[in-house]
Amino acid sequence: MEQQAFIDLIAGSARQSFLTHHLFPSVTIAQAILESGWGQKVPVDPATGRSSYNLFGIKGTGQAGSVTVRSKEVENGVTVERPSLFRAYYNYQQSFDDHAQFLQKPNYKSVLTSATPEQAAQELEKAGYATDPQYAEKLIRLIRTYNLTRYDQFSPTDTLPYPPWKVDLGKRALTEGLLTSPEWLSKLDEPMPVWAVLAVALRLLDQQRNVK
Repeated sequence: MEQQAFIDLIAGSARQSFLTHHLFPSVTIAQAILESGWGQKVPVDPATGRSSYNLFGIKGTGQAGSVTVRSKEVENGVTVERPSLFRAYYNYQQSFDDHAQFLQKPNYKSVLTSATPEQAAQELEKAGYATDPQYAEKLIRLIRTYNLTRYDQFSPTDTLPYPPWKVDLGKRALTEGLLTSPEWLSKLDEPMPVWAVLAVALRLLDQQRNVK
């Protein structure tokens, strides 16, 4: 598959990840390119030849189980190869959905609150998404080489689940530590349960005490 054809294939799913989970499409596309080798290195079960549809190198068990293949990892500056269990899906859309959900973990909140794709790429590396010490550099190079930021642009007619001010408010709350989980960014229109309101109020109180 040609490079632009691969980008065209996955761009829609990447843009949907922004609408629902606030991930820069340019970064998501770059990750899919890098992790899957332009779709040519998607993990395949060596025994059955079954594709995992795993575009992001996420390990574990997915909706369609898992596949075991040999993968390269960087440990203490040394590249080693060993068998790894990768999540398997029934299609690429499930891979995108699971990737977005995977990044809802608290240690990735800086990725979602990043102001630019470049910053998001750097935060992915800092959070330990991959063992490659040049992971962010490679993502940024892909973004710039293929002008992937064009997929970050949305027109007024695009369906956005929340107005921009709500998204900005949610991201600021994450940055300030009032919200601890990025999952709240996908629940901006839902009422917060009482325990969550109390937790935010107590964090505010703790911050005020620390200032004094």
